[in-house]
Amino acid sequence: MIDLVSCYARTHGPFTAAAVAARLGLGVAPVLSALADLEAQDRVVHGGFLPGQQGQEWCDANVLRQLKRRSLAALRREVEPVEPEALARFLPEWHGINQPRRGLDGILDVVEQLQGAPLPASTLEAEILPARIADYRNADLDELFVQGEVLWRGFDSTGPNDGRIGLYLIDHYLQLAPFSELATDNTTTSVRTLLEQRGALFFDQISTALQQFPNDLLQVLWAMVWNGELTNDTLTPLRSLRQSAANRNRSERRSNRGFRSRRPNRLPGSEGRWTLLPPPGRIHVAVPTTTERQTAIAAQLIERHGVLTKEMLAREQVAGGFAGLYPVLKAMEEAGRVRRGYFVAGLGAAQFASPGAEDRLRDFRTAIDVGQAVVVAATDPANPWGNALAWPATPQHRNTATPQHRNTATPDTATPQHPTPQHPTAATRRRNKSDYCQRTTGRIPEPHARATHQLPAR
Repeated sequence: MIDLVSCYARTHGPFTAAAVAARLGLGVAPVLSALADLEAQDRVVHGGFLPGQQGQEWCDANVLRQLKRRSLAALRREVEPVEPEALARFLPEWHGINQPRRGLDGILDVVEQLQGAPLPASTLEAEILPARIADYRNADLDELFVQGEVLWRGFDSTGPNDGRIGLYLIDHYLQLAPFSELATDNTTTSVRTLLEQRGALFFDQISTALQQFPNDLLQVLWAMVWNGELTNDTLTPLRSLRQSAANRNRSERRSNRGFRSRRPNRLPGSEGRWTLLPPPGRIHVAVPTTTERQTAIAAQLIERHGVLTKEMLAREQVAGGFAGLYPVLKAMEEAGRVRRGYFVAGLGAAQFASPGAEDRLRDFRTAIDVGQAVVVAATDPANPWGNALAWPATPQHRNTATPQHRNTATPDTATPQHPTPQHPTAATRRRNKSDYCQRTTGRIPEPHARATHQLPAR
C-alpha cells in the first residue's frame, strides 16, 4: 500500500487522499494511513498548495521542490531589466525623499531603513537625514538616544574631526552590527574595566578615576569609538569636533548648542556620557547565531536598497561580502521573502529584490519631468552614482573626472582659440638672442659682452 501511494505521489502534483483512493479503488482511511507513514519518512508533505482548493492536500517532497524551482524560474523570465538610470530614479522614491517624514516617529522609520549603513557623520545630520525628515532638528535625534530607542556606532575615522558612523535600533544592534577586535593596551583596558564596573560616565569622571592626561585620554576614547567598542548618549561630541575644526565664531556655536559652556577646560569632543557598546560577551541575553545574523543583515540590505546587487555592497561593511550573503538570499528566495532576477541591466547577474520593488522599479523606466530636481549627498544610500553605477559621462567629463573647460560653440560660430601669452624667462631670452645673432651674423655674442653692454649716450 505504501509503495502504491508513493508511486502515485511521485507522478502527480498536489493531490488529495480522496483522489488517490478513487484512482486505486480503495477507501480513504488506508490511503491516509499510508500517507502518514510516508510523511514520517519525509517523502511527502501536506498543506495548502493549489488556489481555491478545499481540504488537506499532499505532495511528494521532490515534486514540490521541482515545482518551486520551475515557478521561480518562470518569475525570473517575466522580469525585463531596466536601464541603470531607472535605478537612479527609483532609489530616492524608495527612501521616501520625495515625501519626507515628520517627527520622532519619522526619524525612527528612517533609522530602521538606514541602520547599519556606514555614513559620514559630517553629512548624516547636514544632508542625509534632512533629505528624509521635514524640519529635522539634531535635538530630536538626541532625544531618541536618551530615551534608549537608538544608538550609534563608529566604523572608521576619515580624518581628525570626522568619521563614518552607523545608527541602530536598540533591539536590532546585536543582529546587525559587525564584531570588533578589542584593543589590549593599558589605557584602553583601564577605560574598558572602569565602564564595565560603573556604567556610563562623563569624561571628567573617567579622567579623575584613571588619573590620565585629558588630551591623551580623549584620543584613547575616540580610538575605541572608531574601533566599534565605545559610544556616547548623544552626537554632540562629533558636532563639537566639527565646529572646533571649522573655527566658527562664538555666536554661531551658541546658537547651535543652545548654551555657552562655563567650563574653562572643556575639550571639544568630550561632551556627553560614554558607555561601552554591547558585544556578545558583555550582555546577559541570547546571542544570535551566525545564520540568524546573516539572515537579519540580508533582510536589512533588501529593506534599505529595494533591489540588491553585488555592486551596492561597496559602501557596506558586511563580513564575507556578497558571496557570504548569497546562500542566505537564495534561501530567502525559496521561502518567498525575496525575488531573484536580472532587474537592472549592466549590473551583476545575481540580483535580489523585495516583493513588489521590481514592479515599482519598472515604473521608472522613463524619466518624468516633475518640475524640480532631487538633490542627495554623494554618500547617501539613495544615490547609486559612484557606487553601484559609474558616474554618467558628459561632454565636459567624458575622459576625466575633473571638469574640463571647452569651447561648446558650433564649428561655424566657434571663435579662434589663441594661446595664452607666456612671459619668457631670462634663460629663454638669452637663448633666443643667441639664435638670432647666429642666424644674422654667424657669431654667438660673448657672455661677458652681453653682461657689460652699455647703451650709447643720447
